[in-house]
Amino acid sequence: MNLRGPASGEMFDSASMKAEWLQNRARLHDLSIGLPTLPAVVDDVRRQLEDHGSIALLAFALATERQVEETWGWQFYDDLIRDFVSGLRELSEKGDFPAGLFCVPAVRSDEILCFVPTAARNGSELPSHEWLRGLASRMDGFVSSFLAERLTSADRYASHVGQALILFDPKVRVERAVYRGLNEARGEVFRRTANAEERGTEILRGILSERRVVSLFQPIHDLVESRVTGVEALSRGPAGSGLEDAERLFSIAEKAGLVIPLERLCRRRSLEEAARAGWGRLVFINMSPAAAQDSDFLDGRLIREVLDLYLDPRQVVIEVTERTYADNQELFARVLGELRKEGFRVAVDDLGSGYSNLSALADIRPEFLKFDHLFTKDIHRNRIKQDLLGAILSFAMKMDTQVIAEGIESLDELEALRRLGVPLGQGFYLGRPGPIETIAA
Repeated sequence: MNLRGPASGEMFDSASMKAEWLQNRARLHDLSIGLPTLPAVVDDVRRQLEDHGSIALLAFALATERQVEETWGWQFYDDLIRDFVSGLRELSEKGDFPAGLFCVPAVRSDEILCFVPTAARNGSELPSHEWLRGLASRMDGFVSSFLAERLTSADRYASHVGQALILFDPKVRVERAVYRGLNEARGEVFRRTANAEERGTEILRGILSERRVVSLFQPIHDLVESRVTGVEALSRGPAGSGLEDAERLFSIAEKAGLVIPLERLCRRRSLEEAARAGWGRLVFINMSPAAAQDSDFLDGRLIREVLDLYLDPRQVVIEVTERTYADNQELFARVLGELRKEGFRVAVDDLGSGYSNLSALADIRPEFLKFDHLFTKDIHRNRIKQDLLGAILSFAMKMDTQVIAEGIESLDELEALRRLGVPLGQGFYLGRPGPIETIAA
């Protein structure tokens, strides 16, 4: 419908107006978690500064989005953030925290910012740093108890709270004052994170010495025949170690220069578990950029290890990320070529995660191509994703490559992928990671 403005005579397209309104609303409101964005609360911050002379800013590193999503799914993560903010508001209303606090997501998706009004008035004494640290400590306690209630003991995530006091200065733009405060709060989070990483490195060395990694397996389903055709091997630190999350475990290892010995241990444990269970189908083993320089891959130790465990190398799939291969093309081509001679197969992971090198894929010609969970999310109602998937399937068919959809979390997504002709899939809807004995045929 078109409307003519009575004064100017201009034509207004109601559909365009609606689209613009929705676009502007998205800038000011995070629709996934139901919170205003940072630009939307600048006026509220300005009023607090003018009335009180200061406002406290707390930055919550509430476990990274990817950490939670890889273990629990994106829907769980969104619900987690909503419940977290609701819990803060309830405690504020009860008087356990200062009244009038309000929260927003930071530009980085794994952070929540909380603005807390101070009790000071113009002309009165400003809050002390002791008061601010005490507030941050109480908030830190709330975060820990909140996560403990909602995540199992085997899925602990590091969480830290940083704090800053933003002072009113009429000569400084409010936006600039907020971002200065945000940088200060993030600096405190970084300091606490660094201390935690030092402790994590010590724990990791103990895990390697005692060979205490936990091997889990997520089923990969044949979407046509509705049966399990393989598993992806996943590794975690032992319960109670603080390194139960795979991302944190390998992040600590990378910073400490311990990725190769950790990967060796994880790979050995996973293959041992598969052999012990008499698993006769595909086992996908992840290979990091550092692993390409591991002598295990260069001198044939891996093939001997597989044969010693009475496993068929043809059932072992070496999984690399698209970017990993593209950034180390010559080295990986040599390593993967040698492994293929021994019967191993190759999978390229994370297609659609933001980087694409079709030439590299054409060179490697993987037996399997896995596209990222972000690509799968809501594909049943996203025509662009469906069209892109059609192109991927056509490309894969020419390479004689099987496509695997990752991150399937709903029946709608599963049915859409089946209609589009995706042969294989994995995700929480089909099966969560667990001991290999629990995976049904």
